[in-house]
Amino acid sequence: MSLAVASARRSFAFDRPAFQWDARRGTGPLVVRLFGRLGARELALLAQAIQERGRSPRDLICLDFEQVTHLDYAALPEFAGALARQQRGGADVVLACMSGYVRRLFDAAGQGPTLRRLEWKPVEETVTSRRPPLGIARMVAHHPAPRRDILR
Repeated sequence: MSLAVASARRSFAFDRPAFQWDARRGTGPLVVRLFGRLGARELALLAQAIQERGRSPRDLICLDFEQVTHLDYAALPEFAGALARQQRGGADVVLACMSGYVRRLFDAAGQGPTLRRLEWKPVEETVTSRRPPLGIARMVAHHPAPRRDILR
């Protein structure tokens, strides 16, 4: 489904917003919070909004999937392609706070490699420390022999 076809349906007063731009704090990223079930129409509108707002290569756009309950996996290949094109020609885009279910939807749509390239993970989730935890490596397992009660 192309972007022009997806945005052809009129929105109604009872339609909930699918996404919301957060106010930028200083030089931080532009954060887009996503909500609920996102179909082909919502994903196309989101891709179009990112294309319009993320023109500068110095910008970073963070898509927050924390409150997303479902994605239309049939529309994910076009959405992931639009995000990849955006990264090549404009602002960097990262995907954050994705549930396991949403990750599996990307995999089912054949967009697993694109997801892993765009997904943001905190450093503590991606890099394992080479140092052992404080003192634990030096501790020896201690299994005392069964003790008899001294009191008779």
